Amino acid sequence: MSRPILSTSLIIIAVIAFFSFIDPTYKEIKVLNAESAQFNEALVRSKELQAVRDKLLSRYNTFSTEDLDRIEKLLPDNVDNVRLILDLDGIASKYGLLVRDVSIAKDEESEEIVKTGELFGGIQLSFKVTGPYEEFKDFSKDLEKSLRIVDVERLNLSPTSADKNLLNFEVTIKTYWLK
Repeated sequence: MSRPILSTSLIIIAVIAFFSFIDPTYKEIKVLNAESAQFNEALVRSKELQAVRDKLLSRYNTFSTEDLDRIEKLLPDNVDNVRLILDLDGIASKYGLLVRDVSIAKDEESEEIVKTGELFGGIQLSFKVTGPYEEFKDFSKDLEKSLRIVDVERLNLSPTSADKNLLNFEVTIKTYWLK
């Protein structure tokens, strides 16, 4: 009689051990294995991203500093109003024109660009110059050929009272930058 009791006791102990220790431990191991798989997948993605980063970095390093400076001037990563005004003044001074009455206004569209998550923004810059038409035409050609992206949004011209050969030009341009 002691054998059946012993056998039954061992079976009951085994069932209790299974449900109280083995099964919870097994479930915990399954959860840890799933987490391990996720970490391994993240590690693989991380290595892929590092490879892409290294490839892009090596490609970036092939550009000369002159090219990088030109790209920075074409589409700067910040709004540098002073630099823009100095560039305009430098172009204007080649033709004996003086940039005056400069005003800078944030463009309403640039606010919308920020909201839509675009990568660039824009500002409007208004200024006046006085000079002969031919010099202004050459100035505008140089402005068009400059590295900085500039859209002429408005151009008004009026004669001066002092000299019939001189004209007053009111110009509004829009320029862009990376965010």
